[in-house]
Amino acid sequence: MNIKKQIVAACAVVTVASASAFDAALTDPLAWLYADSKIATAERLDEVDVPANGVVDANILVNGLKPGERLEFDASEKGGEWYRMRAVPVARNTGVNGFLEKNPGDNPHVARRAPFEVFDVLEPMADECGAARSASAPYHAVITDAKETEGLYFRIQNPPKGAKSFDIRFRIKQENEERLLSLKVNVHNVLLPSVGKDSFKYTNWMDFDSMAVSHGLKPWSEEHWRMIEKYVRLATRGRQNMGLMRAVFEKDANGAMRIDKKKFARFLDIYNRTGIWYLEGTHLAGFVNGWGSPAFKTAYTTNVTTTVEGALALSKLAKMYMEEIETRGLRDRWYQHVADEPGGANVPEYRITAGIVRRYMPGIRTVDAVEEPSFAGALDVWCPKVNSFERHHALYDSFRTNFGDRVWCYTCCVPGGKWMNRTMDGELLRPALIPWVSVMWDVDGFLHWGYNRWQRNQGQDPFKEPYPKSWGGSNNGNSLPSGDTHIVYPGKDGPWPSARLEATRAGMEDADLLTMLRRRDKERADGFVRRIARGFQDYTPSCKLYREVRRDILRALESKIVK
Repeated sequence: MNIKKQIVAACAVVTVASASAFDAALTDPLAWLYADSKIATAERLDEVDVPANGVVDANILVNGLKPGERLEFDASEKGGEWYRMRAVPVARNTGVNGFLEKNPGDNPHVARRAPFEVFDVLEPMADECGAARSASAPYHAVITDAKETEGLYFRIQNPPKGAKSFDIRFRIKQENEERLLSLKVNVHNVLLPSVGKDSFKYTNWMDFDSMAVSHGLKPWSEEHWRMIEKYVRLATRGRQNMGLMRAVFEKDANGAMRIDKKKFARFLDIYNRTGIWYLEGTHLAGFVNGWGSPAFKTAYTTNVTTTVEGALALSKLAKMYMEEIETRGLRDRWYQHVADEPGGANVPEYRITAGIVRRYMPGIRTVDAVEEPSFAGALDVWCPKVNSFERHHALYDSFRTNFGDRVWCYTCCVPGGKWMNRTMDGELLRPALIPWVSVMWDVDGFLHWGYNRWQRNQGQDPFKEPYPKSWGGSNNGNSLPSGDTHIVYPGKDGPWPSARLEATRAGMEDADLLTMLRRRDKERADGFVRRIARGFQDYTPSCKLYREVRRDILRALESKIVK
């Protein structure tokens, strides 16, 4: 890799050395930065270890800037991306059991007590020099309206296998004053699998209608499809390799359901081109009278699935999906959802409903957010919340042994407390460690319902309201925790990532590295995990320890390579 020895002054910017009135420091991207963060107490970063095909990233915290003045920054490495970190206000904390606290102070396990403003939004910064920039010059970006404290995020992907360690040098400049920073990057001789068939299973459910509404586009227009692809590309950049086949059913002129084959093909084309390998058939049934009711109705109807009419409608939907699966050769890629989050009162109805789906989609794996052990034998892939999985760990192991079942896990508005989740008031390291514990316990997939599901019907602006105003159901109107509805933001011309998306991506990289090591030495790999996490609520929230263990995992993988 051709590393520049000196920082090039991009766009003919003249650098004048002087004592700096502001301060800047590299900080760990797995530790939150806040609108009032101070360098003296921030988690510093000076060295990272990465596999080939991995991501090198870092935050830069800048204090003491002149508000409203121009701020310039660049890096010595070509191909890097700059983001301005934007703060989101969090007025209420997550409850000890989930949702939001009903009484402030109930949850002692938050990373910070509300209210606070956290840098979760990553706004892409354009190269100010654009096409006129020399091919050898560093990426040069500018903030024209700097605040006293700014957070910057830098990201570069795909250091090639065999590359040696190198330094990335950063320059931060306001007026005639500047700061120079340096990050040492150790590239290990380990190739991270590309996102797709062989990477850790990971899905966030997308709201395609929201993509149109949030960006002022006509639903299913060419502009909408291009926007969908932008959202999917950002998801796969975050190592998501599963995608829902939603919005593909429609009614014909006679009111009968059919699959829109053109729309199905368009989704499949986008998924194939962006790296999505596994496909999820959307739920074919839902609760009759709201969440938790005992009966299910077939999707797009009011017919109970256990009636003749409901069973007939359900069988037709299943057969339509199956026809597309067989015609397009998707059998090995498909997972089918039956009904979301059934509980103990739904066991008989779910067994019948799932049985109909499995009869007309033979050999297709069914998966649902099911955690009651009494559903044994009714599905192929269990997907309990992380706390439920830990509670019934031995039972899930027996299902895997006796039935050949598989297990994923998920988080949502629950759990709260110290449990790993990806809310804005828990340590940012939590979503990064979920894949670590999952691999150690043979959980081979992670699901979250909220990719871009800010609640439009409540006027939720994700930049200003990290949760909707209220949320009904069994929680008596208390709302979802901060960030539960989304992990991306509706930017000016497409989706913007979040700090939580990148933290989860880091953990998904590690899941693939740990899986590689476990194939060679399971005990050693699990020992690395236990150094930082013994379970989904027993972990050490230390970025320094995380960096040490990750380095040791990469070294262990290198040592096993046959020369």
